[in-house]
Amino acid sequence: MSNKVTVTNAENSGDVVLVVKRKKFPWWIFLLLLPLVLLIPVKRDISVEFLEGGTGIAVAETPAAVVYPEISTFGGVVEKTFSGNTDTEGKVVVKDAKMPLWYKLFGGLRDSVSVSCENDCNGIAGLKDSYKSFPENSFKQVHLSAKTSVETVKVIDVDDNEPLPEATVTISGDGLEKSTVITDVSGAVDINSMPVCGTVRIIASRDGYESDTLEATLFDLNNMSEHEKVLKLRPLKGCVKVIVKNLKTKTLLAGATVTLTIDGQSQKLTTNTNGVGIGQFDSLRITQQLNFLASKSGYADTTLSGYNVKDFMALDEEKRTMYLRPLTTSLVFINTDNNNVLEGVTNKIYKNGSLVATEYSNSKGEFIVSNIGENDKISIVASKTGYSTNSTKVKNQTLANLNTQASRTIPLTKNEQPKPTPPTPPNNNVNPPDLKGQSGDLRVNLQWYTKTDLDLHVIDPCGNEIYFSKRRASCGGGVGTLDLDANALFGTTSRPQENIYWNSPSKGTYTIKVHCFKWRERVPTPITYNITVIDKGVRTDKRGQISSGGNIVVLKHTVN
Repeated sequence: MSNKVTVTNAENSGDVVLVVKRKKFPWWIFLLLLPLVLLIPVKRDISVEFLEGGTGIAVAETPAAVVYPEISTFGGVVEKTFSGNTDTEGKVVVKDAKMPLWYKLFGGLRDSVSVSCENDCNGIAGLKDSYKSFPENSFKQVHLSAKTSVETVKVIDVDDNEPLPEATVTISGDGLEKSTVITDVSGAVDINSMPVCGTVRIIASRDGYESDTLEATLFDLNNMSEHEKVLKLRPLKGCVKVIVKNLKTKTLLAGATVTLTIDGQSQKLTTNTNGVGIGQFDSLRITQQLNFLASKSGYADTTLSGYNVKDFMALDEEKRTMYLRPLTTSLVFINTDNNNVLEGVTNKIYKNGSLVATEYSNSKGEFIVSNIGENDKISIVASKTGYSTNSTKVKNQTLANLNTQASRTIPLTKNEQPKPTPPTPPNNNVNPPDLKGQSGDLRVNLQWYTKTDLDLHVIDPCGNEIYFSKRRASCGGGVGTLDLDANALFGTTSRPQENIYWNSPSKGTYTIKVHCFKWRERVPTPITYNITVIDKGVRTDKRGQISSGGNIVVLKHTVN
C-alpha cells in the first residue's frame, strides 16, 4: 500500500512527485491473542426446580444440594457443593459458578452436575446430568419420586390358621402403580414399593375363599405385630346330599353306609332309617375333592368320585345317586297294613336263632334280608308303634319256603285306640281343671303328650284363621284369641296345650285343624292328641293321631 505526494519546485516550476510507502500491520497477531481471550474468566448461575413426581407440586422449603464443577483457566476441575433449602416454589439457585470463556462456549459435555433433595415422603439423590443440560436463563426441572419401603404380609386360612400359598395379592394405593403378586409356600408376600406416605390397599384372594382386604399406611404397618399383618381368607362352604338306591328296583335304600373321603380324612353317615335313602354332609369347602363309597349288607359296594363340592352341588338328582347291586342271596320282603305298603317298620332278622340285623322298611314297604344260605332258617319279628307285632309270618323258614313274594309279605294290624270318655261337666263348669288357658262362651283346647310342636288352627265363620301367627281375629262382634302356644321354641314340655277362646262368638261353623309344625320324636310313629270343645258349658272331646308333617281337619263345630 502506498500514497503519492506532489511537491512544486519554485525555481524551475517543476513538480516533484514523492511516493510514501506505509508499513503493513501484522494480522497474524490477532491469532496469537485469541487464545488469551478464551481464557477470560466468566460466571454463570445454576438453577434447579424440584417437583413431586406425578403431581408436579413444588417441593417447598426442603433441604437440597447441588454438586457442580468449578473450572480453572486451564481446565482444572474443583468439585463444589451447594447446600440449602428450596424456596416456596421449590427452587434452588447456585450463584456465580466460575469457568473460563472457552468452557462456557465449548465445554460442559463431559462434566456433570449432581442434585439431591428429599422430604418425609419424596426424595431423589445423586441425579446427574451434563452441565450443558442446565439452562442459564431458566430452571432445570427435577421430579422427585415417592420414598418406598419393603413390607411383608401373610395370607392364612381363617379356619385352621394355616398359610395359603398361591393366593393372589393385589396391591394399589396413593402414588403406587397397581400390581399383583402370588404368595409363596409360607403364604407370605413382599410389598417392594410400599410408599412411605399414602395408603396402600392390599386385597388377597384365592379360588374357593372369600377375599380379605387390608388398608393401611406404612406407619400403621410398622406399628402392627406380625399376627396383625395377616389377611384371613374364609373358605366358601356348602353341603352335599347323596342318594342311595337299589340298582334292581331303583327304590331308595335306607340304612346304607356312605363314607366320604377328603384329603385322606373320612367321615360316615347312614342313609335315613325311616325309609328315605338320603344322607347329607355339611360344612364342606367348595374346592374339596369328593370320594364316596356306599355299602350295605347284602349289596355290592359302589363308589362315586371326580367332583369337587361346588360342582357336585350343581348336579341333578340322577348324577348324585349311588346304586347298590343286591347280592344273589338276598331276598326282598314287604311290610303291609291291610294290603297297603307300610313304611318305617322295624324288622329284626334272626338267622338260625341269632339276631343278625335290623332293617327298616322303605317308602314301598320293602326291606332286604341278605346272605341267606340254602339251609339257613330265617325268622323275622316285625313291629311298629301303633301296630301289633308279627313274629309268626316268617319263622324258621328256609329259602325253599320263601320263593314267592306272598311268603315274604309280612302284614301288621293297627291297634285300635281306646276312645277317651270325656268327663261330664257339672253345671256352669266352664273352666275344667284338666284344661289350661282362659275360658269363654266358646273354647277350643288342644292337648298332646310329647315335646313335638303341634299347632291349633281354627277358622271362624268369617274365614279368619286363628293360630300362632295370627292370635286374634274379630267376626260379627265376637273376638277369638289364642292365649296358649306350647313347644314353640323354648321351654318345651311333655304335657303341652294350646287354647283359643271367644266371648260372644258369632253364629256359624268353626273349622278346627291340627298341624304338626316341628317333629321332635326319634321314631316315625304317629303321636296322639285330644281336641276339647266347650260351647256354653257343653263339652265335646275328640281324639286322633298325627304324623310328621301332618296338617289335618279334626272336626267342624257349629255355634247356633
